[in-house]
Amino acid sequence: MTGPNDTLYMALTHELPGFLSKSLLQCKRLPALPSVALRVLDIARSPKATLSDYAKAIENDPALTLRLIALANSAYYARSTARAQTCLDAMQRLGLNATLAVILGFTLFTHAQGHDYHCRMWQRSITSALIARYLAEQLCPESSGTAFTLALLQDIGILALQAAYPEEADTLYADAALSHGDIAQGELAHFGCDHTLVGAWLAAKWGMPDATVMAIRQSHDSFLVKDKVLLCMRVSGPIADAWLSRSAASKLAAVLYQLKSVSHTSALELDDVLHHVQQQSDILANALRMTAPVDIDSTTLLSEAHQLLFQHTLALGTQLDDQQQALVSLRSPDADRQTHSLRDASRAIRRSGLTRNTGKT
Repeated sequence: MTGPNDTLYMALTHELPGFLSKSLLQCKRLPALPSVALRVLDIARSPKATLSDYAKAIENDPALTLRLIALANSAYYARSTARAQTCLDAMQRLGLNATLAVILGFTLFTHAQGHDYHCRMWQRSITSALIARYLAEQLCPESSGTAFTLALLQDIGILALQAAYPEEADTLYADAALSHGDIAQGELAHFGCDHTLVGAWLAAKWGMPDATVMAIRQSHDSFLVKDKVLLCMRVSGPIADAWLSRSAASKLAAVLYQLKSVSHTSALELDDVLHHVQQQSDILANALRMTAPVDIDSTTLLSEAHQLLFQHTLALGTQLDDQQQALVSLRSPDADRQTHSLRDASRAIRRSGLTRNTGKT
């Protein structure tokens, strides 16, 4: 395994609260990635990588190779009488998404057995990775593999916190109704930092590239970022939360509202993204032996989210109209100027809402 970049690793270690860094360094159950997994993740960052490149790296780990072949020959995947004999055969049958997820699942998900919240966390990571890949194929296709792996690893800090503080983790993560933002706030209150910092520290400890480490550190930041790969990763988590939520349409509408401020996302075909996720979810759930998410009609979900966004836009326009009328009643020069500003804002909001409701996202 590659050694950590001392400068970044030490900086992140110092950024951690003292008691937490001490506990993490002393933890013997801290998640670890074998060299083959790190090599596979490195290959995934290359837009020219082939299945053969992946297979050659995976074959350095006989146990992992046998697991992939066994999975490819299972009843779920076997489509013919011919059995997969090699790692490359298995990859061709499983597909790249499933292969990457299985490799990380076999090496990290073993730490997550026996806890419902671990399954929810891993399911969110898998769904985020699929979303990030398909978003990247529209915005920056040469970096779709990087987007996939970054999204897949963005919540690894939760695994580290659970390993070091299992009892506290049972309390922090047990409530399935908590949003991802609520979870981060709970971590901040309890540990003095959230899982993005812990995940970045762990990635640096594994010796992952600085860009990957910092992407994990900033994975839950604003959508207002110029780097399209980072945007795909940051958007993937909230969309995954919506996809896995009981109130999917309202949560997706909130994401669409945030995306309105990001200029280069106007041409995104979210319907295609969600359709692909729907197709892949069952496959990956089977590969990782997880419960498949509830079947969702992606077209209906997106339509409902757009309708909710439109209604929100109209409500905001009405609120501005009410404020405009209140200012008119003041009958002052200042009020007149503010009235014109509010009227212009109200019209702009209505136009934006109509455009978003009738056009493509």
